[in-house]
Parts: sequence; structure tokens; C-alpha cells
Amino acid sequence: MTLPTAFILFMVGIMPLIYSLVLTLHEWTLGKPGGPVFIWFRNYAMVVSDERFWSSLITSFIFTGMAVSSEFIIGMALALIFVREFRGGNVFRTLILIPMMLPPIIAGLIWRFMYNPQVGIINYLLRLFSLQGPVWLGSPNVAMLAVVLVDVWQWAPFMFLLLFTGMASLPNDVYEAARVDGASGFQRFIYVTLPLLKPIILVAVVIRVIDTLRIFDTIFVLTRGGPANVTEVLSIYTYKVGMNFFRMGYATTMSYFLLFIIMIVAMIFVNRLEKGEA
Repeated sequence: MTLPTAFILFMVGIMPLIYSLVLTLHEWTLGKPGGPVFIWFRNYAMVVSDERFWSSLITSFIFTGMAVSSEFIIGMALALIFVREFRGGNVFRTLILIPMMLPPIIAGLIWRFMYNPQVGIINYLLRLFSLQGPVWLGSPNVAMLAVVLVDVWQWAPFMFLLLFTGMASLPNDVYEAARVDGASGFQRFIYVTLPLLKPIILVAVVIRVIDTLRIFDTIFVLTRGGPANVTEVLSIYTYKVGMNFFRMGYATTMSYFLLFIIMIVAMIFVNRLEKGEA
């Protein structure tokens, strides 16, 4: 009875993975006569010597660092505020989660219109205070910040949701003991809340790091990697190589490099989590 399900999983999940791995050993340019040509590990050597690959990888790490750190700080602040019961708290908690429910492409289109230097609401509000807003998505100086802001706006609620759930499940007797010992609110946060939340924090961070390292849709809608490639993360560069230049073998090889990097990052976080629990 499990054979049909196993066959579907193999064809949908495992078979494309094997096929793409074999494709990394071939030179295959769409439209070029002759089909794929077996070249052993030449694609891997070209990736290692590709300066634009390393530049886009560094951009991916910069974007990930800026976005995830900001999301964690905002998510933690919101969790500390809303973990306390007050009138209307459930309504505000629900409103905070709305950006997370939007598809990334829709969120990107909304913010692209908001960033418009002529009719966008952001520059309109700045003009009300006699301030000249920049060309948010067209200036190399602010484009990365603009893209990071969109990701933080959409995914800080995810960080808030995990941290808020974790805080709500913490035992009250630990906090009561800390109050009896004379610990201040800041001391309770540093020495009680953070240590108890460490497993949840690691899980939340690793999920967001993996997600931001492979981000594509939001940046593609906003800037397509521009201007001057300042927002060209590795997934965008891989798309350009495969879909614009039709170098399918080389693009697949870069995708596997990204996969290996994500696996290494995930293993580091999982090891930290296991050591923390031990």
C-alpha cells in the first residue's frame, strides 16, 4: 500500500535531485545543438573561480545578517510587550501576524509601489516634512536597506510568534523565585528568560537563516538584483545564469553550492542546539 506513495515521493523529490546532480557534471546551454556534454567537475572549478559568484554569496550573507538580526530584535521586543495580558492584546497580536500571511511576491509588489519616488507613500510622507526621499530601489546606497526592510516587515512577525509562544510556556515559579531574590526586570530577562528560550531562539534563527539565504521572489520583484548588483544574492545570480544565459549545467552547480552552504549552516545551529540541551 505504501509503494504508490513512495513512487510519487521518489519521482517528485528524489529523482529531480539526482538528475540535477548529474547535470552539474555536464555543459548544457539551451538552444545549443548537441545537448548536454559531459565535462566531469569543470563546472565546480568555474564556480570556485567565479568572482561574481563569491560577490553574490557575500551579498547573501550581508542580507541574511541584516534581516535576521533585525527580525530577532523586533520579534523579541514585541514578544516581551505582548506576553503580558492587556485589553485588546489578542487583536494587536493578530494584526502583527498579517504581513506573514501575504505571499512574498504580493508583499514585494506592495512595497515596490510604496517605494516609487513619484507616487509612493513613503516619499510622500517625507515631503510633508520637507524632506527629499531617495530613489529607494534605484540608488546603490539605499537599495539593500530597502530590500531588507521589506523582509523584516514580513518575517519579524514569524520571529515574534515563536518567541511569544515560548515565553508564554515558561514556568512562573522560576520568575517568582527570581523576584524573591531581588532580581530586577532586566536581570530576569538576561538570566532567566534568555537561557530558558535558548532552544526556541536557535530554532527560530536557523529557520530564518535558511529562508533568507535562499530568498528569491521578494528581491526579484523589487530590484532583480540591481542597481549595480548591490542586491544580487546568490539565488538571483543563479537565476540569471540559468534563465537569461541558458547555462543550465553551470546554474545547477551554483544551486548545489548554495545547498551545501545552507546544510553547513543548519548543521552548525543543530549542533549548538544539541549542546545547549545537553
